[in-house]
Amino acid sequence: MSAWRHALAVALLATPVAWAQPAQGVAPAAGTYAFVDVDVLPMDRDVRLPSQTVVVRDGRIVAIGARAEVDVPADATRIAGTGHVLMPGLAEFHGHIPGADDPASVQDTLHLYLANGVTLVRNMSGDASHPQLRAQIREGEIDGPTLVVASPWLASANADAAVRDVRAHHAAGFDLVKLGSVPADAYAPMAAAAQAIGMPFAGHITDGVTLEMALDAQQASIDHLDRYVEFLVPPGTRTGDRDAGWFGSGWVQWADRGRIEAAVVRPRDAGVWNVPTLSLVEHMASSESPEAMLQWPEMRYMPAAERERWRVAKHAYAARDTFQPEAAQALVTLRRELLKALHDGDAPIVLGSDAPQFFNVPGFSIHREMAMMQAAGLTPYEVLVTGTRNAARALGTPDAFGTVEVGRRADLVLLAGDPRADLSHARAPLGVMARGRWWSREALDARLAEIAARHAE
Repeated sequence: MSAWRHALAVALLATPVAWAQPAQGVAPAAGTYAFVDVDVLPMDRDVRLPSQTVVVRDGRIVAIGARAEVDVPADATRIAGTGHVLMPGLAEFHGHIPGADDPASVQDTLHLYLANGVTLVRNMSGDASHPQLRAQIREGEIDGPTLVVASPWLASANADAAVRDVRAHHAAGFDLVKLGSVPADAYAPMAAAAQAIGMPFAGHITDGVTLEMALDAQQASIDHLDRYVEFLVPPGTRTGDRDAGWFGSGWVQWADRGRIEAAVVRPRDAGVWNVPTLSLVEHMASSESPEAMLQWPEMRYMPAAERERWRVAKHAYAARDTFQPEAAQALVTLRRELLKALHDGDAPIVLGSDAPQFFNVPGFSIHREMAMMQAAGLTPYEVLVTGTRNAARALGTPDAFGTVEVGRRADLVLLAGDPRADLSHARAPLGVMARGRWWSREALDARLAEIAARHAE
């Protein structure tokens, strides 16, 4: 396994534990709520519905309509919506949750997501405790976004071991296999075993496996736009002994933009989802010093040791032969062009930032990611689609969540303004509802203050 992939690998195993509850900010049980006189972004189409009442009961949306036409149940908790905007909660499709060895960090991470309007996280750093955590959140025993849990990083030594490991992860209750560092000749047997038991496999494309091979195998998602740069380098190009580097940074000079169309058609026809995580690369490639980046407001919510790891990592990447400023910026530019081409060509895209990796603070990084997607040429509405209804589609549950419609799970955020006009309106929501449980801004901020105070010590 190459060094950079090893640095991203998380494969902590621990026995399930009883998670500690935070002292403040615990939401009441899902009951009956009514958002009254609120403008709604349904996200099934690009429209703002004025002066609506949205009724939620037991975690589901049960009524939506003009304020004058929808009766508010007598037992409903009323949430004033006048002048505000209600939309679906956001999804982080490549996030990370700590393992059971640090319950306080688990709670902090879950809250950081919620405080930023993230109501679903596809957790891509499996721990043996995560299926239990997923269930406890679902049952309302622990506050947090809905979790989709990947297995520990798959690091099987050979094909037989990969098949056994996939089956074991399925039996342990994980939702998908997190691809890691299996040998190239184990990839096809691993894929066949996963498909036989109906278990998706996703994440990186393992060393020695091409983009075409991953698409042919129906990998559920290609995260970080992995292997796209290598695909854009024409076959037969003389790269010498130069390593492709971090997400193709070592080969970016040979990328042929004439091959972008083929790079769009293949995943579109295969129905394979792309999780771009632009911020993962752009934070490392930026000319801003890591010391300056550590002054960003959200850094107060991260442990000092993690902040120091990020600082050291950025300096280390800047010293690499394949990641000098010119190559780094060329990689950023090419990845943005790829994202725009994938989107315009109807290749499936879902929002993800890879928090907490490289200056990506959970929850906060989704908003930085969305701003980068807009800078790549997507409109704010198009960006929001990737983090709402596309997430439900990517999980194969298009009718479960991701839009504001009767029958959908009540994953909602209340905003002061319309994020279609300015994505910054999605930051710091006035309140967040996940599975019908409501957190006010005051409750969210109280818990954030606790986290910041602890890490200031």
